[in-house]
Amino acid sequence: MNIKILLAIIYAAVVVLLGAATIAGQCHGIDYAREACYGAPWMVALWIFLVLSGLVHIVRSHVRRFSFILLHASFVVILLGAFLTHLFGVQGTLHLRKGSFSTIYVPSQASAGSQQHTLPFAVRLDDFSVQLYVENGNIADYKSMLTMADTSTHQMISRHEVSMNNIAVCRNWRFYQWSYDSDGMGATLIVNHDPWGIAVTYIGYFMLFAALCMETIHCCRRIVRHKRKEGRFTRFERAVLAVAISLSVAIMLCGAWFFITQMTDTNPWISQMQPILNSPLLSVHVAIIAVAYLLLLMAFVISIHGIITRRYRQLSLLLLYPAVACLAAGIFVGAIWANLSWGEYWSWDPKESWALVSMMVYAVPLHHRSIPWMRSDRAYHLYIALSFLVLLFTCFGVNMLLSGLHSYA
Repeated sequence: MNIKILLAIIYAAVVVLLGAATIAGQCHGIDYAREACYGAPWMVALWIFLVLSGLVHIVRSHVRRFSFILLHASFVVILLGAFLTHLFGVQGTLHLRKGSFSTIYVPSQASAGSQQHTLPFAVRLDDFSVQLYVENGNIADYKSMLTMADTSTHQMISRHEVSMNNIAVCRNWRFYQWSYDSDGMGATLIVNHDPWGIAVTYIGYFMLFAALCMETIHCCRRIVRHKRKEGRFTRFERAVLAVAISLSVAIMLCGAWFFITQMTDTNPWISQMQPILNSPLLSVHVAIIAVAYLLLLMAFVISIHGIITRRYRQLSLLLLYPAVACLAAGIFVGAIWANLSWGEYWSWDPKESWALVSMMVYAVPLHHRSIPWMRSDRAYHLYIALSFLVLLFTCFGVNMLLSGLHSYA
């Protein structure tokens, strides 16, 4: 079978299965979806085949552009990090009562080999408090004061304050605030030990962000040069680009303002937020995703016109390249935030899964030169128009029909 056809089949299968797994998770629970689909051996094998077939296709295509190679290599590194987490990562919950040491944690279902596991050191809860906003009495944060000590002698190793979006790290074990006892004398922490997976994944994120910037600039410059050879941009095209740039800058400025007020505790809406949302990464994540959605909305509007006139393909691509770059960057900024808040950078929450599906769907037309049927202007615009339905479900359908960690969104 032609490697390009094989790659397309595997890619489409992954996209469909990721979407279907969110429905299975809604019906039978997220743990079932993780075991039966996301973490199942056949799904892992499918990802491996996707990577291998993609690498073969890239080698055969003889593309030598550094940004192109770095971009696709970053996804391979991120998947490798996820695979290492799947193999060696350990996660569970640690329940502590004030003043008492504990070394026992209960592993999560994904990493459970027995009912209880033992930490290599002891942990004591020295104090727990619920912080409230003075303005309205809403909960601002949950804070646990911890002492890490030698298991046998209880000689202190270190002391830490753990709160929402503020983790403790001791000997590559990470502790996250999760819940607390009704009497205020105890707290439950998430425990995570994944030194290899997290390190490799973060390297992949760094590669991705660098490659996205380089590749987007390269592709947009190529389109602009092509348009100059054909002639100038039309008045309509210039107007669309001006609106896209202006609104994108406005969104990023709002995000920057929100970031600064979060950092300085001067945000007027901060007292209305859940503690998990009280993070500067909220503004970064939301602003980048908002820019992506704006550009994809504009690409959709242009595609409706393009289906009829078979025009504005280059204009659509000028919007699509930065849109997909922002969508990818926003997803992985959210993953970093999740790792700092919940102890895992990817939990297969329905919103995460459908955001990944959207990114994979919109990445297809970026490879239009290697997809024969996508070379037709009408087919290209039709694909962009239909892809917008996936984005709409990601934005609104998931919130209305599927429950998960993003249910507050």
